Amino acid sequence: IEERVQQAKLAALGRLSASIAHEIRNPLGAMSHAGQLLAESPSMGKDEHRLTDIIRSNARRVSQIVESVLALSRREAARPESLQLVPWIEDFTREFVQTLELYEGAVTLKPGPADIEARMDPTHLHQILWNLCDNAVKYASVAAGAIAVEISCGILEPSGRPYLEVADRGPGIKPDKVEQIFEPFYTSQPGGTGLGLYISRELAERNGAALRYQPRPGGGSAFRIVFADPKRWQPGEEHP
Repeated sequence: IEERVQQAKLAALGRLSASIAHEIRNPLGAMSHAGQLLAESPSMGKDEHRLTDIIRSNARRVSQIVESVLALSRREAARPESLQLVPWIEDFTREFVQTLELYEGAVTLKPGPADIEARMDPTHLHQILWNLCDNAVKYASVAAGAIAVEISCGILEPSGRPYLEVADRGPGIKPDKVEQIFEPFYTSQPGGTGLGLYISRELAERNGAALRYQPRPGGGSAFRIVFADPKRWQPGEEHP
């Protein structure tokens, strides 16, 4: 019975993918084009330009999500690149904080060695990290000044594999729910799709990486991306 339920969920995901392509792509393209036209208007002030930048940035992000969901249904291969992890995370964090208009200090970085290199499709990594950080912000305390998302990276020993971790001080995940959080359509948040972590893990595995959860000491959650060894591993290979 459980296997049939899982197959039904995956079939529903395929139908959702087709629906996304039909229902979201065209209006999303219109929104992006309208944002571009607004940005080119000579009457736009500095504040308005900042808002159009946010519109276009998020339109691109949603477009990437749509393409990633469709790629999952088509089982397309990843297009990995060599990434210098620390500067990549710094750029991502600035974009994330600006787009969500978070207060200073809501997201902190604990970078490892400056020369950490990871091999992954940058579009996939952006989507995974955005989803993890967005979840961390949503589930963290909403009290003023209480959101504290921490992004760290480093090298695992003795494997030598690079990793990236997103940690928060939210309520954490109940032990009996941990096995369900990566299943499609599972969500504990009202209005959630239940696809974020499922897609994130699928994208990670497409790049020979692993996405893992562990409770954070002192309370909260930590999600860790363990990348393939950039010197040895190839996308699509089985990871430990």
